[in-house]
Amino acid sequence: MTHRSYDDACGAALAMDAIGERWALLVVRELVFGPKRFGDLRTGLPKASQNVLSQRLKELEASGVVERVELGPPASTHAYQLTERGHQLEPVLLALSRWGAHIPASPDTGMSTDAFMLLLKALYFPPADATPTMAIRLLVGADSFDARVQPGSVDIRRSAAGDVDATVRAPVPVLLGLIFSGATLASGAEAGVLEATGDLAAAQQFFTLFRVPQT
Repeated sequence: MTHRSYDDACGAALAMDAIGERWALLVVRELVFGPKRFGDLRTGLPKASQNVLSQRLKELEASGVVERVELGPPASTHAYQLTERGHQLEPVLLALSRWGAHIPASPDTGMSTDAFMLLLKALYFPPADATPTMAIRLLVGADSFDARVQPGSVDIRRSAAGDVDATVRAPVPVLLGLIFSGATLASGAEAGVLEATGDLAAAQQFFTLFRVPQT
């Protein structure tokens, strides 16, 4: 497969030469919260074929955005992670997430767990007069993320350790509903689509801290 170039000295064009191919930025998105094996990347990007995903990874490696690493015990295996240069793309992804949040998505369009966690960072807009402080653990399938809210910021990390105020276990569509569809933890628990423990008032408040910014 031939890698295409804009053949333009503009910095934006040079950046697009490195990350502008289809699926490239979404590969970066899937690695923002830590390294992943090839199979895990395919799970997060199910519409990308194995060959295309392999090609994108090779190109991103060549551009210094991604590097291969070996994950340690209990199961030593090869994985991919962002380089320091690759992590510099996170603000770009956050800006694109905010911009794209105004574009209606098809009802049957899915969203990976990592995409949802990045969306939380992009759409965090707490009340100016009362920013809460809390830590919420979000369990989605086999994934675990901790979201720690401080005045003016939210820090989200995969497989974080430590005490949290509440834990919510639910699939991504249910979590999206808690933010955008007026669903509540109580209604979700009653319907059997989520489990929540700990400070449920804090957990419910957490999902009110995110919104699509006005254009």
